[in-house]
Amino acid sequence: MKASTRQQRLLLDLQDLDNTLARLRRKRATLPERGDLDALSGDTAAARDRFMQAQRELDTRRTELARIEADVATVQQRRDRDTQMLSVSTSSKEAQSLQGELDTLSRRQSELEDRELELMEVVEGVQATFSEAESHLAGIDARRAEIQARLDDAERRLDAELASNTEERAGLAAELQRDLLDLYEELRGRIGLGAARLRGNVSEGSNMALAPAELSDIRATAPDEIVFCPGSGAILVRDFED
Repeated sequence: MKASTRQQRLLLDLQDLDNTLARLRRKRATLPERGDLDALSGDTAAARDRFMQAQRELDTRRTELARIEADVATVQQRRDRDTQMLSVSTSSKEAQSLQGELDTLSRRQSELEDRELELMEVVEGVQATFSEAESHLAGIDARRAEIQARLDDAERRLDAELASNTEERAGLAAELQRDLLDLYEELRGRIGLGAARLRGNVSEGSNMALAPAELSDIRATAPDEIVFCPGSGAILVRDFED
């Protein structure tokens, strides 16, 4: 295949752009923020489980306390009723019965109030545990949001660079003759490299010095004839004299 020296030089520019695009894509895929988010995921799951467990415990204790408080209120209402009835009772038998019930209610209320105080202390402790778990989870969430914001910003900047270089590549590719571009793309897809520069006696495709016989053959080839790197197989662009 033949191509002008200018066309061959354009291949090097195209390869440089492809190298830049590959580097940008690797950088985007390996942004450190991604690792930070992955590392944080385990902490997030543990903190969320702890928070949910504390919340369930708090709900259970609050429900239990509310039930006791309702029982205390019910007993107090019955005591108030019996006290009022006792105050207007004219029957000694009825008064004796009401007094006995009042004594029972008083003991029951005392037991309930003791339990109520115990539960209030338990709820207070569980509330502290819940608040600490809630604060810990909020801190992790804030950390994750901060990392995500940095990741989004880094991605936006890299995406802008990718778009700019992709646009430049499209313009450059349009300047290349079709068969030369097809050859370049075929080689790049197959061996990962489409074109490389011959600098002195070293091919940048293989980063190795060419054997004297190989170098002699390449130097003897017409400037517009496409030659290939013996080591890598990429198109080898020579140092042409303008």
